[in-house]
Amino acid sequence: MSTTETDIELRAFSHTTSETNNEEVAVALHPADRGFHAWLFVVAACGLELIVWGFPLCFGIFQDWYLTHEFKDASEAAVNAVGTINLSLQYAEGILVVLLARRYARYLRHAMWVCLGISALAIFLSSFATQIWQLIILQGVIYGAAGGFLYSPYIIWLPEWFSERRSLAASLVFAGMPLGGAVFPIVMNSLLERLDFRWTLRIWSGFLLVFGGVCILGIKPRLPIAPTVQMGPIVPMDMSFMKAPMFIIMAVTIILQGLGMFCVSLYIPSYATTLGFSRMDGTIALSVYNLASVVGQIMFGVWCERRPFTGVVFFSGLVTSILAYALWGFAHDLTTVFIFTVGFASIAGGFSSTWMQAATSIAANRPASDVMMGFGAVKAIPAIVGPLIAAALHPKKAAGATLTAGPGGWGGYGFTGITVFVGSAMAATALMGVVSEVARQRLVINRAPA
Repeated sequence: MSTTETDIELRAFSHTTSETNNEEVAVALHPADRGFHAWLFVVAACGLELIVWGFPLCFGIFQDWYLTHEFKDASEAAVNAVGTINLSLQYAEGILVVLLARRYARYLRHAMWVCLGISALAIFLSSFATQIWQLIILQGVIYGAAGGFLYSPYIIWLPEWFSERRSLAASLVFAGMPLGGAVFPIVMNSLLERLDFRWTLRIWSGFLLVFGGVCILGIKPRLPIAPTVQMGPIVPMDMSFMKAPMFIIMAVTIILQGLGMFCVSLYIPSYATTLGFSRMDGTIALSVYNLASVVGQIMFGVWCERRPFTGVVFFSGLVTSILAYALWGFAHDLTTVFIFTVGFASIAGGFSSTWMQAATSIAANRPASDVMMGFGAVKAIPAIVGPLIAAALHPKKAAGATLTAGPGGWGGYGFTGITVFVGSAMAATALMGVVSEVARQRLVINRAPA
């Protein structure tokens, strides 16, 4: 979509009537890449991203609380399932939203309001849970499903608002996720300590409803829907892009990178408390992790506007692999834990800034949002598998047992397996960065005019 010099564009909306007549409707459009409405969209989408993803990103705080308080008899895998199902559903259902949006486009914003209410209600009802399966259904399945329908529309509409500055706009919107993950752990931990998890969830449900409603007011498509358009059958989404070599390479890369990143974000609070530090220290570590990710999002968003995304993939994988082996392995004091947290998160957290540029290069003549939703569906795989692998690699501490550092002072405390796994996954990500650059060069050559 190109940006014009005026605030008026002519857009033809074809719609089928009973007599199969076509009409064209001329509408006034706000400018793309600039202006109040474009940046209002970014701010509002960032705010909604903050609250939709903020809760699952601070689930490590709730996980630690559940395992030591109301649900201490539940297995670690069962508690992990709450956050895992939530994340995987939000990532995976984007493709479904795209399909429905093409038939029910005029109802997409209405669906956002409904899903906001469902999300708040699910959190509120979960405050009365007495068994872990109830949390899995309410916080995992229902909140996860509703959350996916909340964030997907602004991913679909983002390419309408931004063309030349699309990577930067996307990185600013996606920065809402780690920003929420930075603020909410401290807030949630404070509420948990002063009240309990039940009133914490009730307060959160009210905030979610009010703040989310304000954000939705600022999220609108740039291209209006013709009021007379008639709904036809659901048109199957063109999934041929999933056969493209670059998409396959990016899918493998997203899985590898996600496996490592989810393990760190999920277990960094537990690692701090295992070393003997307070629960608040673990909470601050998680907040610092997510706050550093904001820096990475913006930094790599600017990078992707000027350079190929493949450089970010390689750099991110290489540096985070070194950090996992060299820093986390020897992180036996709080200072080293925080240094590792800041370094790892600022580099790994900006990885998703590559998605928009990669999607645009793969999309060709189809909407880039289709490919973005495909990336989201792929991200659901490590969201499910990563925590399961981490739980298997993390031995549950027996009552009265003391965990110590590993041989030579490297690893230990029950996290040696996780550290090796994270470092290896990130090293494989760096390797895929090289592969993706080779594929990108071939794509450029093949598309070049003869």
